[in-house]
Amino acid sequence: MSCQIVFTDTAKTDLREITISLAELTKDRDLTIRFVQGLRKATEILKEFSESGSIPRDRVLKSNGFRFLTCKDYLIFYLYEKENNTAYVMSVFNGKRDYMRVMKKFL
Repeated sequence: MSCQIVFTDTAKTDLREITISLAELTKDRDLTIRFVQGLRKATEILKEFSESGSIPRDRVLKSNGFRFLTCKDYLIFYLYEKENNTAYVMSVFNGKRDYMRVMKKFL
């Protein structure tokens, strides 16, 4: 049975901010759309392999069940709820940022 993927409001906001900043930087609308679509598409693996993401090194994130996928320079953090077979995409951000600083709002 295929896992459902749900983007939280935070993740949607993250994608919107990535779109805006990339569009301003590149001035290329098509490139921006393809890039953000690629970030969304990277989560498609969760439909069949819901626990395939990497486990964070941080023990607090790990103990709370967070996993992450990588896509280019970006990290896609998610939580998988086995009982309802749903992966909740919690946040999407550039991997050069301190991920603990970004993720502490979920702890």
